Amino acid sequence: MRVTLFPFQETALAELHEKINKAHLMWSEKDPQVISFSAPTGSGKTIIMTALFEEILYGGSDNIGDPNSVFVWLSDSPELNEQTRLKIESKSDKIRVWDLVTVDSNFDAEYLEGGRIYFINTQKLGSDKLLTTKSDTRQYTIWETLTNTAKRIPKQFYVVIDEAHRGTYTSAQAENKAQSIMQKFIKGSEEDGLCIMPLVIGVTATPQRFDNLIAGTTSTI
Repeated sequence: MRVTLFPFQETALAELHEKINKAHLMWSEKDPQVISFSAPTGSGKTIIMTALFEEILYGGSDNIGDPNSVFVWLSDSPELNEQTRLKIESKSDKIRVWDLVTVDSNFDAEYLEGGRIYFINTQKLGSDKLLTTKSDTRQYTIWETLTNTAKRIPKQFYVVIDEAHRGTYTSAQAENKAQSIMQKFIKGSEEDGLCIMPLVIGVTATPQRFDNLIAGTTSTI
């Protein structure tokens, strides 16, 4: 890291590692896991997550790194994703720029590659969007890519839902649509061919909102 974490951030980082280790021990295909990481606005949640990514990929004082781990950062806004990508790039001295991948409409892969952090936003995931449909130029939908990755490396795959800075919606309908897309990662979507993600980490400044998002899930929280 290019910055030194404050003691409360170090504590949060250690607790995240503890919860992730516990989630991996408890995980089975019938028992996916959800972790809620809540902290106030301005407390440095993205910096803590950057340190977490570094330590999972490259190791730390208490763990051996796993360079084949894969991360997806999901938000409801391309602007928020870009802000997060730039912050991770500026704060990390280990994560390489080319391993911070913005998933655009041209993305097409059987599964996500190890060692990378992928940024996806709900605006690109509507049923009318290119990422979610096959074509002459697309062999895999993004839902198939995510499912293939989850089934291939379930304990090395981390989906982060960024609830910390929800975008400003033009209507309640737009907000509900974004929430329903996020819930697909938590509850799966048989019609889209998306399985329940094995481990979801919710990053939020308003835990009640994240609780609403995961309401009704069969995952262990």
